Amino acid sequence: MPNASSKELANLLNGVSTHPQLVVNNISSLTSADSNSVSFYSDKKLKDQLRTCKAGLMIMRKEDSGDWAGPSLYVDDPYLAFAITANFFKKRVNIVAGQHNSAFVGKNSKIDKNVYLGPYVVIKENIIIGKLVTIDANTTIGNNVSIGSGTRIHSQVTIGDNVKIGSNCEIFPGAAIGVDGFGYSQDNDNSWIKIPQIGSVIISDNVDIGSNTTIDRGTLDDTFIKSGVKIDNQVQIGHNCIINENTIIAGCVGIAGSAVIGKNCKIGGAAMILGHLSIAENTTISPGTMITKSITKEGNRYTSITPFLEHKEWLRFSANIKKLDGINDKKN
Repeated sequence: MPNASSKELANLLNGVSTHPQLVVNNISSLTSADSNSVSFYSDKKLKDQLRTCKAGLMIMRKEDSGDWAGPSLYVDDPYLAFAITANFFKKRVNIVAGQHNSAFVGKNSKIDKNVYLGPYVVIKENIIIGKLVTIDANTTIGNNVSIGSGTRIHSQVTIGDNVKIGSNCEIFPGAAIGVDGFGYSQDNDNSWIKIPQIGSVIISDNVDIGSNTTIDRGTLDDTFIKSGVKIDNQVQIGHNCIINENTIIAGCVGIAGSAVIGKNCKIGGAAMILGHLSIAENTTISPGTMITKSITKEGNRYTSITPFLEHKEWLRFSANIKKLDGINDKKN
């Protein structure tokens, strides 16, 4: 990791350092830090850990300075400062351009010379890959795909035909992007007739997609993941969904087809959003919440989860909920 002076970090974080010349070379938690570490303090619940912390430099709010006697770097938001500092110290993997001898590249593909293709990567035809892209082992990429510069695709990812991926994205192991959406129509004999999924998936810049997440291709039009979206592991996004800029989605969320999620939304783990709904910008959805109708008012938080109870107690609780007047009549 690189060395950094407290002054350099203060400039990076727009903060104020009490010891500008002090040098650190790593970022650590309160419990694992040593004299060469910078750590951060953002929660009064961790005051006991702060008292025994051995960090050489502490990122914190000025109003918390009474809790720490050592060198400090004062910022407005220590947790945000932690994120920026962690990225500064993050070990960078130098891209060694080249193609493993087991990788396969189809016809009419334009791949920048500064790209790495790992073992058993399969790239089909008419592919465009920008500079400084890494594609790790056992990943399969369909026909007519484009991938922007600086994107990293981890191992065992599946990318379907006609998918477009922007620059500086990261797609984690096992993700499936542009696979068929779940579309069927029932005939008179109650048999299910599959509807061809001929749209694709368009992913903008600076998007992260977690392990084993699935993003379905559109039925006719495309599924869109806009710039700055962050998606956790094991998320299901149905066909023709639109996830707008800077929305963040935690693990095990399910979003059914043709839902539109506004900008800057926060969707908690295991939440469920039914199909063809619209979610207003800056909405927060609590973990485990099921959204059954569109949300039109911006900036609110919605919660439907209740504390778990023994089953008999839950039945009584549920019966009492039904007696409440007007609670379901409030407009979103």
